[in-house]
Amino acid sequence: MKFHKTKDGKLIKLADLELSHLENILKLIERKAKEGLTVRMGGGSTAEDVWYDDEKYYGEDAKRQLNFYDYKAELKSRQS
Repeated sequence: MKFHKTKDGKLIKLADLELSHLENILKLIERKAKEGLTVRMGGGSTAEDVWYDDEKYYGEDAKRQLNFYDYKAELKSRQS
């Protein structure tokens, strides 16, 4: 079972998303794939071992990071 995570952290089954919301998510991911997606990571337990890194993804790499193909498969299943 696949889920969509909202801005406030709520999980919604992809099957429960409204069709218009699903279509808008796909448009957003396609736009991010063109513009570039920055993923920021960091961690550490003390001031001495704090670390930070960011990576920029484009195209297919960005789509994979954002689970584009899960959303696309859900849309396709509804169109069948």
